[in-house]
Amino acid sequence: MYLKNFHLRLKEALGEHSYRSFSEMSGVSATTLRDYVNEKSYPTLDRLVAISDASGKSLEWLTTGEIPDENMVIIYQYDLRVSAGNGALVEHENPVAEFRFSADWLRQQGLHGKRLSIVQVMGDSMEPSLYDGDLILVRHDEVRDGLCVIRIDNDVLVKRVQYDYAEGKFLISSDNERYKNIELSKDFKGDFKIIGQVVRVLQRVKQVA
Repeated sequence: MYLKNFHLRLKEALGEHSYRSFSEMSGVSATTLRDYVNEKSYPTLDRLVAISDASGKSLEWLTTGEIPDENMVIIYQYDLRVSAGNGALVEHENPVAEFRFSADWLRQQGLHGKRLSIVQVMGDSMEPSLYDGDLILVRHDEVRDGLCVIRIDNDVLVKRVQYDYAEGKFLISSDNERYKNIELSKDFKGDFKIIGQVVRVLQRVKQVA
């Protein structure tokens, strides 16, 4: 589906070059290039990259025919089961979707050039700030406290984190009063990590009055 009409775009990428001369530029054999143009076969990713490098055409254009918008930044949503309840075991951390953001908007938010991802909230411990199913934008920088995505052993949670410098411990709390606070001292033997800070709710599943 993505390589529909690829042979036409390849012809344009070849330009005035013969199969032989373009083969020398790209490292893809002349016979293989001819097969692509005649729709006898389709390129693998490594050959697409070689054709892109040799022709100066973008991978996005070669595969889809779409011209990339340099003012748009792609941020991926990951299958990271972020829990706002009692935690959820992380089994996969694979991108499941992509979102496009204006580079100008990211600059205004102080987020341009930062490592960002989008994950989905599970559970109700952060209500009314976050609801089950909300999509949140997470910044993956060095963070000490705030509304954060954290990992405690095999559980990934979204909680409010406060670092006590005097005691050298973390206070982890929920917005929902039904959930107890957690204290992690410097003597905590488990695995604790702040994955990132929640910077924005992108999509709410519940209308908030």
